[in-house]
Amino acid sequence: MSLVAVVGATGGAGATTVVAHLASAVTQQDKPVLCLDFCPTNILRLHFGTALAERAGFARALLDGTPWQDAAFTSTSGVAFLPFGTLDGDADLDRISAWLQQRPHWLPEALASTTLAPQTMVICDCPRLPAALRNQVLAAADLTLVVCAPTPLALAAASHMATQLRERAGQASAVLLNGFEAGRALDRDMQLLLRRQHANLAAPVSIHRDESLREALAHKLTVFDYAPASQAAQEFAALATWVIARTVSTTSAAVSA
Repeated sequence: MSLVAVVGATGGAGATTVVAHLASAVTQQDKPVLCLDFCPTNILRLHFGTALAERAGFARALLDGTPWQDAAFTSTSGVAFLPFGTLDGDADLDRISAWLQQRPHWLPEALASTTLAPQTMVICDCPRLPAALRNQVLAAADLTLVVCAPTPLALAAASHMATQLRERAGQASAVLLNGFEAGRALDRDMQLLLRRQHANLAAPVSIHRDESLREALAHKLTVFDYAPASQAAQEFAALATWVIARTVSTTSAAVSA
């Protein structure tokens, strides 16, 4: 089992959209996937057609003392996903953060206790805050994708985060440009800067700004269901191929060591 963490370098980077579409793309390549939302905003489920009023999720279950595995769903296109769940205010967030902080290895232990197939890829929507939630995911990740907009501040934050993960934690990490527009000079400059100065951190794919992504979410779908011939669908398919290859090599190296 491999775990891919997806985290935004800054707010609004589009990490949740990346998680939903990467999971869908990996599923289309006949690899078992569990899409896991570790963000208290609980938005990931909307990409898979879940009703806004649905409260179920793993965090909600942990707080209620019910089996967290029962909060899993499967989308109409076959993606298994586990929402965060709806919390009743800041007090609930403080409770689940404290609970996880006392159990820093809960996530890998919980996944190991399931009946998921050994070749399953778990793709986590990782928050930047609270730290107890973020650290739970990053500590277990085989690969972390740091998503950033093609702007100077976002790229600086993303490259710093990815470098820290590699140097301090020894983890595989990559920077993924999202919302890229080739017609904008600044976007092209940021892509060139990433590839020249941080070539070892650059994901091989940039996700272009594609209106079909927003339209798909409005229909509670991913682009693979809404616009399968779109540029976004092609780019996420390419990203999935790279992530699969990268996690296979990473986990194989870990087993050999």
